Amino acid sequence: MKPHILGIAGSPRRNGNTDRLLKAAMNALAETGYSTEIINIRDLQYSPCLGCNACSKTGRCVQKDDIQYLQERLVAADRIIVAAPVFFMGINAQTKAVIDRMQTFWALKYVFKQPVITDSERLPRYGLFLSTAGTQFPDVFACAERAVKNLYHVLDVKYYGSCAYKGIDQSGDIEQHPSALQEVREKALILAQL
Repeated sequence: MKPHILGIAGSPRRNGNTDRLLKAAMNALAETGYSTEIINIRDLQYSPCLGCNACSKTGRCVQKDDIQYLQERLVAADRIIVAAPVFFMGINAQTKAVIDRMQTFWALKYVFKQPVITDSERLPRYGLFLSTAGTQFPDVFACAERAVKNLYHVLDVKYYGSCAYKGIDQSGDIEQHPSALQEVREKALILAQL
C-alpha cells in the first residue's frame, strides 16, 4: 500500500515561495498515484502554547482549537513534508507556534511513556523540510532545520533531509531558481519510496 503524504504549508503568505515548493512536491506525488493532503497553517484557528504544563499532567491540551485536527492528521500520515520560510534567522512564527503546540506529543512520549504511533508496522515514517530565506548567510537555515528535526523526532518521524534555498525573498522568486522545483519533486518522490 502506498504511503499517505501530508504537506504542512507554514507560510503566512499565500502562494509564496515555500507554498510553491510544497505544491511542486505534492503535485509530483499525486501525479505518481500517492495519496496527498495539504494543511495550510494560515487557515487554522489556534493560539500559541500557554506553557501551563497541563499536557504533562493530563496528556491533553487545555486549548480546544484546530491543533487537535492537525495532530490527528500528523498521526495519520506516513510521510510528512513541512514547508516553511525563514524569518529573522529562524522558522517563521506561525510554524513555530504550531510546533510548540505539539508539546502534547512530547508529554505522551516522555512523561506517559506511550508511543505516538501505536502500530509498529507503520514505522519508520519519514519527513522532509522545504524552506526559503531572503538572505545569503551560510547558516541561515540552521535554527529552522533544528526546529523541524525536533518536531519529527517527537512524532517518530525520521528526518530525510531538506531542500532549502537562499536569496529567495520576493513572492515568486523561487520560479527563477534554475533547479529548485525539480529538486523538490525528485526528493519528494524518493521520500515516498523510502
